[in-house]
Amino acid sequence: MIVVVALCVAALPVRPRARREQTEAPTTTARVDALVISWRTRRDHRGSPSPRTVATWCDDIARRVRSGSSLRDAVTAAPTDAALQRSTIPVLLAIERGAALSDAVARVDNADTHLRLALGVIATASRIGGPSAASIDRTAALLRQRAADLEERSTQAAQARLSTHVMTAVPLVMLAALLVTDADVRSVATSPTGIACIGAGILLNAIGWWWMHRIVRTST
Repeated sequence: MIVVVALCVAALPVRPRARREQTEAPTTTARVDALVISWRTRRDHRGSPSPRTVATWCDDIARRVRSGSSLRDAVTAAPTDAALQRSTIPVLLAIERGAALSDAVARVDNADTHLRLALGVIATASRIGGPSAASIDRTAALLRQRAADLEERSTQAAQARLSTHVMTAVPLVMLAALLVTDADVRSVATSPTGIACIGAGILLNAIGWWWMHRIVRTST
């Protein structure tokens, strides 16, 4: 009897359990990458276009000119970079209102050095005429060379930037550690003389950080 029951149970169809789809939560690395990308996007939107971005824009203009478009139509094509698009809005608006390309370019008065160079070449090519694609290509090559030089300077100044952060943070960290662990330091720090010394030290530390930051920023 037991054998018959066992055979009947074994003959029953067994349905496999449906696997629950598990949605993996985003890892810490993915979250950090998303935050970094978001911060860089906001920074690029606020800042001025980089020389490589302007060089890519010049390449696009030269490619459109070679394909048969006029220089005016090639410039009016909206750039993909948000910072460059924001900087060239006066040019596009002036062209839409019927202004000449050279006059429209002259209305951009807040452009940085790299964009000013590209706009100057475009305005000159518009006034003189002729094959403008070659001139714009040479401008793009020059801007890429500038970008390479800036990246090289930034690499060379990395040690100075690290030293600036270390020299600024270490005194503050040591002061906080001594205040937490040493009662004598706390008693001195709460006295008028200690407060004056700490205030003077923090002020000198801030001045040193500002000076080093200025030197590094000038070199890069």
